[in-house]
This record gives sequence, structure tokens and C-alpha cells, in this order.
Amino acid sequence: MPRKTTLPKYVFRARNAYWYKPWLGRVDGKQKWGKVVRLADDTVPMSELWAIYEGLGKAPKDTVRWMFDLYLESQQFARLKPKTQKDYNTAVAKMCGKAAGSITFGECRLSKVTKRTIRDYLDTYPHPVAANRHIAVLKSAWSWCEERHEIPENPCKSVKLNREEPRQRMVTDDDYETVLRMAPPPIAQMMELAFLLRGRLSEVLAIKVEDISDTHLDFNRLKGSEGEMTILSDRLRDALSVVRGGEYVCHQYSESGFRSAWRRLQAGMKKHGIEPFPFHDLKARGYTLHPQKWAGHRSPNMRKVYLRAKQEMPATR
Repeated sequence: MPRKTTLPKYVFRARNAYWYKPWLGRVDGKQKWGKVVRLADDTVPMSELWAIYEGLGKAPKDTVRWMFDLYLESQQFARLKPKTQKDYNTAVAKMCGKAAGSITFGECRLSKVTKRTIRDYLDTYPHPVAANRHIAVLKSAWSWCEERHEIPENPCKSVKLNREEPRQRMVTDDDYETVLRMAPPPIAQMMELAFLLRGRLSEVLAIKVEDISDTHLDFNRLKGSEGEMTILSDRLRDALSVVRGGEYVCHQYSESGFRSAWRRLQAGMKKHGIEPFPFHDLKARGYTLHPQKWAGHRSPNMRKVYLRAKQEMPATR
């Protein structure tokens, strides 16, 4: 093993001592740093300094951070989709870095985290919907750990999450056609596919050339929704006809690349007097206009989320 002669990450030398300033990630777009910790006198051998530093990552075995560390290393977490893992890691970083009195939430003893603590987090976090997602991650991690270690009962149970108002916006025909003309060709193609297939962005990006036959598209859905063999209409054939991503039909935007492109398109919507809408609203538009109201959802509640208009019904005879 090579000898470690450089300072560990986030360690610096000042006032005759070595100090550690932990980086906790980004919170609301800004870098978040933890409290500076004195490690040792600057006269200690480098090997001893590294031993002290490597012991820092081992959180006490009764803290929120310790519980999250166990969960993030578990097989249950490993089975999640990469995008979900990324979202969970972001939520964990924000929760653990949130101030909780003189310490961070990650440093809190599990025995001190109560239902009132969870309620306070939900009430005080500046973004109510994001707070719901954070607590959902905490609940999952706590339940996983509770089955394997002697820890207090999960305080997230029976705590009501913040109310989330479902979106009611229905993208009109005129708005859709205007934005479709404004969009660069790769985005316009993705818009058409999201609308025609009632699909999420990730599902549209995952369509491969080999999924297309002479008569059908083998369309796979994510998040537990059922896939389908979609009959090719002339309009769907046109949307699938241009291959922009090699083995994939659509251009393979990175997550940040697509967000930037869609923000530019939303700025164009404003200039044309259109209320900017998220890409995901195209799935709701397609679902609402679909004759069978089908998008692979197994839950009636999820079907309600995507229905954006009152349905025409015959009178009783």
C-alpha cells in the first residue's frame, strides 16, 4: 500500500494544528459546509493524521447519518433505478446538512428524532413538496434499518405529509402546436412521442430502434407501470422515423442538457404568451385525450393525477 504523504481531503493546516471542514453537498444550489473540527497538533506523523481522518467517516451507531449510511450500502438501495438512487442521495445530503439546533440533522441521535421532529421538518423546510420527498426517503431508510438493528420505532409512520395540489393544467391544442413549432427538432420529436405514447421523458429516451416492428412499438414503462404494444399510427410512425441516438430513437440528452434546453423553450413560451409548462404535462395531455385513458398505471389514484379534463358522458336513458 503506498504511503500517504498528502493531506486528506478537506483537511487544512492552521494555528499549529490540522483541521477538517466537511463538505456536505449542495443545498438549494449553494455549497454547504459542516462545522470545522480540530483533528490533531500539526506535529503528529502523517500516518496518524490519516488514521484520525479515516475514523471520521464512521458515524456513531445511533445517528441519522449512520442509519442512512447503512441503507445507502444495502441491496435494497442497489436495486433502485440509477435516477432514483441519485434523487435519494440528494435528499440524504440535504437532510443530513440541515441545521438542527447546534448540530446537523445527520448528527441527531435516533432516539431524539420524534414525530414532532418530522412534523417540524415538514413545516419549516422551504419547499413543501421536496420536504415530502425527503421524509419518504427517511421513512424507507428507517423501516429498512428497523428490521435489522435495534433502533427506536420509525417516527415517520402516521405523520401526515404536506398537502400537494395536483396539477390541473391541460396543454391546449394551440399551445402544443405553437411550442412544437418553436422547439428544436430533437425536442419536438420527444414532445410528440411523450404525447402520443403518454410517456415520461425517461421512457421516451429509452426507446430503441429494435423496439419498432412494421406494425407496433414495444413500449416499456418505468416506476411499476405496465408496458404496451402500441399500434403504429401514421403520426407515430413519423415521430419514430428519424433516428437521432444510434441504437436509440431520440437524441440522448444528459439530464442537465435537457433541463437547459427545456428552460430555453419555456422562455420562448413566455414570449408567445403561453404559460410555461413542464415536459411531464405532455403525458397528461396524451392521457386525457386517449380514448381508453390508458398509460399503464396500476393505481386508480395515479390515473386521476393524469386526467386533466372533465370527461364527456351520456345522460341516463
